[in-house]
Amino acid sequence: MLHLVTGTVIRIEEKRAGMQLLEVELADGALGPQKALSFSREEYRIGDTLLLNTTALRLQLGTGGYHLVVGKADEHTGRDVMPSKWGHIMKMRYSPWQLAVDAVEEQASPFHDLFRQPDLSLDGVPVLIGELHSLLPPAILALKENDPRLRLVYVMPDAASLPIALSRHVQELTGTGSLSATITTGHAWGGDREAVTIHSGLLAARHVERADVIVCMLGPGVAGTGTSYGFSGVQLAEVIHAVTALGGTPFFVPRISFADQRSRHYGISHHTTAILGRFALCPVLVAMPRLGDERDAIIEEQLVSITESRAGHTLVFGPAPSVSRLDALEKGYGLPFTTMGRSWREDPVPFQTAVLAADLLWKSLSYLGSLQMSNGESRLSASSNTLAALALYLTTNGERP
Repeated sequence: MLHLVTGTVIRIEEKRAGMQLLEVELADGALGPQKALSFSREEYRIGDTLLLNTTALRLQLGTGGYHLVVGKADEHTGRDVMPSKWGHIMKMRYSPWQLAVDAVEEQASPFHDLFRQPDLSLDGVPVLIGELHSLLPPAILALKENDPRLRLVYVMPDAASLPIALSRHVQELTGTGSLSATITTGHAWGGDREAVTIHSGLLAARHVERADVIVCMLGPGVAGTGTSYGFSGVQLAEVIHAVTALGGTPFFVPRISFADQRSRHYGISHHTTAILGRFALCPVLVAMPRLGDERDAIIEEQLVSITESRAGHTLVFGPAPSVSRLDALEKGYGLPFTTMGRSWREDPVPFQTAVLAADLLWKSLSYLGSLQMSNGESRLSASSNTLAALALYLTTNGERP
């Protein structure tokens, strides 16, 4: 299904970088004002007629109750609503909405020669990988709390939303300087830098944006089918492989909840066990919270599929960060911490896990730096032995094994 209808602008509700929220009246007889998102740089006025994609709401999908603007229906002159500088790389290729972007690695880019180097590496830089976009703020804020000088770069894959402007979290975190830069990869678009692949996006984060830490979490709007094969997070296995192949150090934020009553997402989500237990062929360091009650036993039982994985993942356990710390981080942030429609007070464990992962990553930075210097090489291998040695360092520096 691809359902299009015209509508009339009755109010411009919000404008922010890369996105506008409009109130429209549909021509097909739908009752009452409707909300529509536009990601183009068109200027809208009350009374403009728009062509709208209403498919998601007709299927009652979780898009936040918004239609999507295709463009002005009453504008017949040619216009460029997404101008670029040198771009010849098309995103959303061969769809009616394909657009050319300024890809950081393409031939006309000022960074093209950088990406011609066959041995370009992440230099051992840690990459924090996670499925839930809602955990981006606590992870970023915890890293900045530990060291405000860190350059944190967000790399967004294309398994969920494609326009990065949909994320209020990215807008807030970049606006306050918590995020130094954003990079959209694959068919995702709208970041400070555009990249054709997750590999070049990660390298751009390190070498173009000079990241001390890279955070790679899916955008908002993931898809799931109730199976271990058909969900957006499967793409994170590719991210793990890319980080390892490029000489980065992968940290993983497991999806854990004790408020989600769906059995497949209770405790460690089946998404996490599928990614780490079956699809990831390279090892990662997995942050696991100790909650201090009967929930720990549930987690231990669910960990079997991860610990028995042929990838040889390394688990590091640490006490779950306090709820008072979550409260302080949220108050300093300005937007609420919510995931799957629940606040952190209703479901603190996902947020505690993200903060723990950020803390462990920060504690690893001095170790990784010394390891790189002792090796005398920029390229470090995230092997099981390397991650096990890192875990030992972390557990003998205040974390519980």
